[in-house]
Amino acid sequence: MGEYPRGSEWRRWDLHVHGPGTLLNDQFGSWEEYLGAIEAQDEVRVIGITEYFSLETYSTLKRYKEQGRSSNIDLLLPNLEFRLAPPTDKATAVNIHLLISRDDPQHEQHINNALGRLSWDYGDRRYSCLPDQLVDLGKAFDPKVTNDRTALSVGATQFKVSFDTFSKWFKGESWLQRNALVAVAAGDDGLSGFRRDGAWSALRDEITRFSQILFSGRPREREFWLGLGDEEDRETVRRLGGPRPCLHGSDAHEIAKLFRPDSDRFCWIKADPTFEGLRQVLFEPGDRVHIGPTPPIYHNSSRVLRSVTLASSGGWFNDVEIPFNAGLVSVIGQKGSGKSALAEVISYAAGSWHTEDPSSFIKRAGSHLRGLRITLHWADGEDTHACLGEEQSGDKAVRFLSQKFVERLCAEDYKGTELVRAIEAVVFSYIDPTDTLNASSFDELRSLRTRATREQGERLREDINRLIEEELTLWENSLKLGEKRHRLEALTKEADGLSKQIPPPATKEEADRQEDLTYKREALARIQRTIADEKQRLQTISDIRSRVNAFKERIRRFVSELDTMLASAGIPEIERRAFRPDFPADTELPLERRSEALNRRIAQHEGTTEYPAKDTLRWLEMRINSLVEIEAADKARQESIRVNQNRIAEIGRDFIRVHDEIPEIEGPESQRLVEAREERLEAYADYFRNLRDEQSTLEQLYEPVKAHLASSTAEPPEQDLEFSIRWEADVATWIERGSVLFDQRRTLPYGTIRALSAAAERILVPAWTSGDASTIRPAMREFVKEFSRRDLPPSRYLRSGASIKDLFHWLFEVDHIRLTYNLKYDGVELEKLSPGTKGIVLLILYLGMDVGDTRPLIVDQPDENLDNESIYQLLTGYFRNAKSGRQIILITHNPNLVVNTDSEQVVVASCVRRENGLPYISYRSGALENDHPSEHGIREQVCRILEGGSDAFLRRERRYALMTE
Repeated sequence: MGEYPRGSEWRRWDLHVHGPGTLLNDQFGSWEEYLGAIEAQDEVRVIGITEYFSLETYSTLKRYKEQGRSSNIDLLLPNLEFRLAPPTDKATAVNIHLLISRDDPQHEQHINNALGRLSWDYGDRRYSCLPDQLVDLGKAFDPKVTNDRTALSVGATQFKVSFDTFSKWFKGESWLQRNALVAVAAGDDGLSGFRRDGAWSALRDEITRFSQILFSGRPREREFWLGLGDEEDRETVRRLGGPRPCLHGSDAHEIAKLFRPDSDRFCWIKADPTFEGLRQVLFEPGDRVHIGPTPPIYHNSSRVLRSVTLASSGGWFNDVEIPFNAGLVSVIGQKGSGKSALAEVISYAAGSWHTEDPSSFIKRAGSHLRGLRITLHWADGEDTHACLGEEQSGDKAVRFLSQKFVERLCAEDYKGTELVRAIEAVVFSYIDPTDTLNASSFDELRSLRTRATREQGERLREDINRLIEEELTLWENSLKLGEKRHRLEALTKEADGLSKQIPPPATKEEADRQEDLTYKREALARIQRTIADEKQRLQTISDIRSRVNAFKERIRRFVSELDTMLASAGIPEIERRAFRPDFPADTELPLERRSEALNRRIAQHEGTTEYPAKDTLRWLEMRINSLVEIEAADKARQESIRVNQNRIAEIGRDFIRVHDEIPEIEGPESQRLVEAREERLEAYADYFRNLRDEQSTLEQLYEPVKAHLASSTAEPPEQDLEFSIRWEADVATWIERGSVLFDQRRTLPYGTIRALSAAAERILVPAWTSGDASTIRPAMREFVKEFSRRDLPPSRYLRSGASIKDLFHWLFEVDHIRLTYNLKYDGVELEKLSPGTKGIVLLILYLGMDVGDTRPLIVDQPDENLDNESIYQLLTGYFRNAKSGRQIILITHNPNLVVNTDSEQVVVASCVRRENGLPYISYRSGALENDHPSEHGIREQVCRILEGGSDAFLRRERRYALMTE
């Protein structure tokens, strides 16, 4: 079906986000904090990583994403931000952005190459828009700047090319022309910075015409640029090139602002999370973009057909589930491809098929399709079932405007996914209403009943990973013991050697000075270490404060969630207080007192700047400097003495630090290493114990249907159906994930990947699938022994780039272990049944199911006998308006109806003939923006199947005067 088969759906995008290290106004913390903030949210699916003239932030986040971070983000896009001169009437530069496609694997190289060709003159030199050049510009502008990072920021601040230079550069970059969209700020740092009648108004108009997108979240600005204002405003928009989409981003420069624009003006885009999806907003700027707290949902979910499933067709269809968008769904295909078939069977299942047309699909093929099972899945979770040949339901759940409708059958699903849903529906129908916990579906009830065990499972996963990290850190430290001992020896030897190199004093005065200098340097080293210890304690207090505050926040969320549950359980408010954990006293007060004491001690040790007290750090530094500056006859000799003495002092500090680390590693850390290994194994076993608890809960839900089957006297006999839950271990997938860690040209644990897999099957699988957690720990301990052989260290078989941490995370991952539903008929597992027998199973499963009551509009080829111009002028507006309030499924062969109505989803039907002469019908779906020629993208199929399809796309683009020359 493709990656996004449901077509264009509302997703939240933030295309203006900075990151750690951004050149201007960087208020972010570490990358880890930044990534954590991204991963902690679940609404934003697309991010435009913004940086001034640079890909540094984007490339860094892209690497993290490739390593598995920010996996909740579907798409990262580079957003290059430029400042244009001359300034606006308000003396600010104009912010202009390039939103760039990442579809080209070499896009970063192309972008950097293009940036290297954008230049600006300062003084007698030309500087290109590359980091090293911007550093040079910063230093040239401000010679006092010596730090490269600061110079880069200064250079970026000063690099302001004219609009003429920028536009000529962009138009000369053919790759950027094809792969970038130009966005300009609409606020005071952009177009609003120009007065309508100001000196720069002509330049404002040229920048507007050059741009394709406006960055603005203000409602009035959005209405203006969409051409929704008065006639004067509309004429202005037409003069400037037509309506433009207004996008909005958080413009975050700090964690607190990340994805949080002012007034909750979130940016929602109805499109695939792809660059082509973004490009569609140029052609539908009003319908495809929404700025607000929530996406514009106008449909009643109980009246939206989410998907249709067909099964047991006798080979006419594969068993398949076709998803539907809530907006306008266009069904296309060659004549006889199965477009009308889909419309008719949906209407039949909904009780709305009423045509007596002998040429209709059901009339012509009905005798061959007796037993066809039709299931309509509604957006509110309800299902509608029908069997062709049986009497139709009288519910009329859809509005059918006939002329042959599309059919949708459920493909043969050997993994049983669709049947599992049917199983769940049947199981739920047999659960006593008093035991459903007011859930509306089996899935909801299962979530309610297993919530605690699933949350515990996640905590155990986190514990396993945390213990692996801790264990490996301790292990790596233990490996450094020899190195640290050698380090002590080397430091001692170096200090002795340096001491011998210090020449004896030439005079008594020099001897006194050297003795005094040595004493004071030793005193300085001691006080420096004392101050460092105090500052380390201050950092510890800061860490404590952060952890306490984070824990308090978790307590707050826990209390909020638990309080809701307690209230739901009927616990009185006065009794609920006992469930609210908290610190017994103010935690900030002792931390603040200790911080103040430490800061006072640090200040005492450091001494004042002008008149420091004796033996303070600044006093010692001043005395040492004065002693060093005393002239000596032999200055080279004096310098040698000074250098040697300084190094001896440094060695002393290093010696103490390393000396203190060794007993810590040999003692507490060594003991903790043993404990961490045992705790990791125990947490791993606990995960399986937790899974066993979940199994027990699910088995309780299955008891009613099991009891019904055991007592049934139905024909065919329901007793032949068996429901159970089984433990499944996908060893092949687990080994496949692990195989990427190994250099298979070398000897591996157990010899080879095949032997490794065989060992897992022999040692681990019986424990994994037994449901007996007590077998897990010894099995895993035995299996891991081979990875702990002294004669086969990991360095000999791991690939370059793979670490021991990666190895342990793979060994102790649990994603391949799951509970699955097992259905047998007459003792044979479902996936092994013949198609005919599966029909019997389906019949049993579908008994007793109710029909939902909803009203989508299904229209079969309204474009018949109409010319394209009439369709464009008369029908497209109707469908565009109607789809905002109800779901429409449109069967058509006219490109104007598909493209210029901006169909949210296109379903492509195709048909081939089998050897026996019967047809085989299939469907593929996605959005209009699905543009992948090598993958037979939806757009290519629209253009191929619908005569004039490409013209319809061009017509849509001309409507907004956005054609590129």
